[in-house]
This record gives sequence, structure tokens and C-alpha cells, in this order.
Amino acid sequence: MVKEKMMDDNNKDTIRLNRYLALCGAGARRKVEEFIEAGRVTINGEVIAEPGRQVKHGDNVMFDGIRMVPVTQTYLIFNKPRGIICAVEDSREQTVIDVLPTGLDKLRLFPVGRLDRDSEGLIILTNDGLFAQDLIHPSKGITKTYEVELRKPLEEPLLIKWAAGVETEGLSLKPVSVRRLARTPMQCWFEVVLGEGIKREIRLMARALGNDVRKLVRRRIGRLELKNLGAGEFISVSKDELWSYILNGHTV
Repeated sequence: MVKEKMMDDNNKDTIRLNRYLALCGAGARRKVEEFIEAGRVTINGEVIAEPGRQVKHGDNVMFDGIRMVPVTQTYLIFNKPRGIICAVEDSREQTVIDVLPTGLDKLRLFPVGRLDRDSEGLIILTNDGLFAQDLIHPSKGITKTYEVELRKPLEEPLLIKWAAGVETEGLSLKPVSVRRLARTPMQCWFEVVLGEGIKREIRLMARALGNDVRKLVRRRIGRLELKNLGAGEFISVSKDELWSYILNGHTV
């Protein structure tokens, strides 16, 4: 299986190190390149700092002292509860990996993208770094849709300003779209659609409007919609199913 993937990659029995690590569940390709450049990866005992170094079938690849071998590719659709962080491990906080059933930790799953500690909702967990890179790459145009409750009612002029984009902390932030939701408390609930996400983007935009976020739920990734899955629950799907849900629509 490993050999087939290597031969498919370059039509010979080698594969680029960054791609190999992504297949091993070490992270998305961009992330593993950071690991490589930081000197955390060795091939046959030699520290390798070039993401493009070729890995041959049978090479001993180590990351932080742990041998890397391709894992069974796994794709989970997960409803992240509020109060846990989107990370693989943390010495102080509970992570999305910590709340999964025992045994799944062996699959080296990681979250694709992030929801901050106080946010909740739809997120993908996988060990397929190539899939993760595809999903978050701007060229795919995969939007994310959020339901947001603000602490204070937002008047129409500020809503128009929000839709046009705001400047804050040296950043220009503009949602793909924003609209009111008919939900109590009135004038506090909004649907916000984002393209290429920036860390805590919705919270930054709300503060630039003189407001703050009380509740934030990611409801959709592309056309995949969270509706019935309870907090902390997940379903396992194939890669083809997941892409179909994201591109063509599905409710979980």
C-alpha cells in the first residue's frame, strides 16, 4: 500500500518528504513543512530540513523521535462542544482529540482548521494531510457559515458597515455575506459566511463594530450542514462521501 502511493506520486519508488508526512497523519502539508524546516524530522538518522527530500520505500522516517508510517485514512465529521480547543494535544486544556473514544488516538487525527475555545459546531477531524490541505486551500473556494449572537443589538448602519468590511488591528476583514436571523434576542443574531478564515475573524469584526460575540456556532462547511449531531458527537465517513457532502450538500 505504501509502495503504491510512492509510485503514484512521482512514477518511481520515491515520494517527497512533505507528502509522505502528510500521508502519515503528521498534519497538512504546509504544517509538516514547518516541522521539517525546524529540524524535527530525520530520515535514517539524518536530520532533514528540505521538504522536497525524497523518501524511498523502506526509509526510516522519524518525527520528534516517533517513527512515521502511513496510517489508515480516517475522516470524522465532529460537533465541537464549547470549552475545548482545536489542537492535537495541550498540557493545560482539553482538546478535540481528548474527547474522542479511546483507540482513535492511535490514528493521529488532527482538526482541519480551527474553532476557538469558546466557539462550537462543525469541524472535520482527519489524519489525511493532503485532504486537509485541499480543503483549506483558497483555490477550492470552500466557505464556512456561522450563526453568531452578539451581546448588543446591531443597528442597520452598522450591519451595512459590517457587510462592506471593517479595518481592525491592521487587518482588512470582510465577510462573504452577513444577514440578520429572526431569532430572540432580536437584532442580535446573524448568519455570517466567511471565505479564507483569519484567526478569531468574527470576534475581531464584532469588536470593530463596538460589539462582542456572546455565542458562535459553525453551522456549515461548504454545503455540509450541522443540524442533528449532538455536541461532542461525530460520524465517520469516506473521503469521497465527505467531498460529496461538502460540494453537493448533506445534513448531519
